[in-house]
Parts: sequence; C-alpha cells; structure tokens
Amino acid sequence: MKKRSNLSRLLAYAGGHRKLTVLGCVLSGAAAVLGLVPYVCVWLVARQALAVFPAVTEAEGLARWGWMAVWFAVANIALYFAALMCTHIAAFRTARNMRHAGVAHLMELPLGFFTGNRSGELRKIIDDNAALTEDLLAHKLPDLTAAVVTPLAAIVLLFVFDWRMGAACLLAAVISMIAMFSMMGGKNAKILAEYQAAQDRMTKAGTEYVRSV
Repeated sequence: MKKRSNLSRLLAYAGGHRKLTVLGCVLSGAAAVLGLVPYVCVWLVARQALAVFPAVTEAEGLARWGWMAVWFAVANIALYFAALMCTHIAAFRTARNMRHAGVAHLMELPLGFFTGNRSGELRKIIDDNAALTEDLLAHKLPDLTAAVVTPLAAIVLLFVFDWRMGAACLLAAVISMIAMFSMMGGKNAKILAEYQAAQDRMTKAGTEYVRSV
C-alpha cells in the first residue's frame, strides 16, 4: 500500500471543503498571472511614447493601455481575495475536524493512558497543533502556488519578448532553487522537528507546573 503524503493526510480532514483548497490555489495562480499584465501595459505605453518622442501627446493608445493596467491590477486583487476566502474557509473547517477527531479518539482511550501522558502535552497536540494547520492551508499553500506561477509566467513572458532575457532569468531561477534546496534539505530539515518537540516539552512542563501550584 502506497504511503500518503502529509499534505494528503491533512486534506483528508477537510472533507467536502477539500475542493475549496484546490480552488483557492488555482485562483491564486490565476491572480499571479493577472498581476503581470500591468507591467506589460506599462511597457506598451513606454514603447508608444518613445516611438513618437518628443511629441508624446501624439502617441496612440496611451490611455487605453493605462486603464487596462488599472483594471488588471484590480482583477488581480479581487481574484487573490477570493482565493484567500476559499482557503480560509477550508482551513478553519479542517482544523475543527482535526480537533473533533482528536477528542473523539481520546474518549475511547483507557484511563491508564492519561496517567502516563500529561494533559498539557495532549492539549497542545489537539488544540495548538491543529491551529498550526490553519496558516499552512489558508496562507502558505496559495502563496506557494503564486510564488511558483509568477516566476514561470514571467520567464515565459520574457522569452516572448527576448529569448536572451528569458534564458538569463531561467538560469538565475535554477541557481536560486538549487541554493534553497541545499539550505533546507539534509541536516537542516531536522531543525523544524526539533523546534516542534521543544515547544511540546515547554507546554507540557508549564501546564503541569501551573496545575501543581
């Protein structure tokens, strides 16, 4: 049996709201593409103005391209807002379902389990750790989608205008990705797990200390 990824296991708690997460990422990617159009409009305005310089007032289509840049910028904001609405709704429902599943599982455990496991640690696992998924689903997934789509769309756009500019940007993107993976992989990948474990120990010790007082 193929082991599911952590993201698939997390989205399994979303239930019927899983589609909202996918829709939010798609809308975020579309918003990223729309966000590049105003720059194209600015380039078209500059080209038209330079073609007739210094008689800039004789240039055609300046107002049209200017208004098009404005409307595409507004569409970018509206689409990104819609994307965040979708992912936030899905994230809140996912965290709620995780808490319900965790509490339901605790209700079925024998009393001896609670003797060997501190309440502070259990509370953090069910409540705080479930809340951490909200930021991932509501913000990081759509932002990651936009972060991937934007440079890809920009590189394609640059290849359309000048293949040399596109090739230069593609090379820079590849080098930066290799550097990022080298920093986040290997031994450095364990840092986040160690940080999470330290937080669990701090919460457990703090809750038990307060209860003892």
